[in-house]
Amino acid sequence: MPSTPIPNTIPTALLESPSFQLERLRRRTRDEVEAALATRNTTQREYWVLTCLADADAASQSALSEALAIDASDMVRLIDVLEKNGWVKRERDPRDRRRQIVAATKKGTKAQSELAQLIHEAEERALDVSTNKQLKHLRKLASTILAAEEVGEDGTDAEAAH
Repeated sequence: MPSTPIPNTIPTALLESPSFQLERLRRRTRDEVEAALATRNTTQREYWVLTCLADADAASQSALSEALAIDASDMVRLIDVLEKNGWVKRERDPRDRRRQIVAATKKGTKAQSELAQLIHEAEERALDVSTNKQLKHLRKLASTILAAEEVGEDGTDAEAAH
């Protein structure tokens, strides 16, 4: 039985599907961002962790895992890399010796600022066909959807319900 070749055009049903559109957009931006971060020998997920830590005094590994939806064992590996770079430091929580508290170092805060600029430029390249007005609408839509995820339909905090 001969196989039918897949057409070069994408079916309209997929082009009109929000999940398909979002996946294509995610892939496009991720590829551009990862390529930019590779020039600094780091990854997008390492950047996310570093950004959370640069934005706060410190956080537990488990809180970071939960906030970023990253598996705990993966989080350990990400923090290992950041620690090896001198961007973060780990300490035992004095109130609970089982917990690791992670904080950005001065070197890490500086690196995060530089990486943020790289990411901004990469995202601009990935979305270069968009106007500023379109990007503003995209950010507003994404924020609205993500905020709705955090607040349940009954108005309660969805995260607290888990």
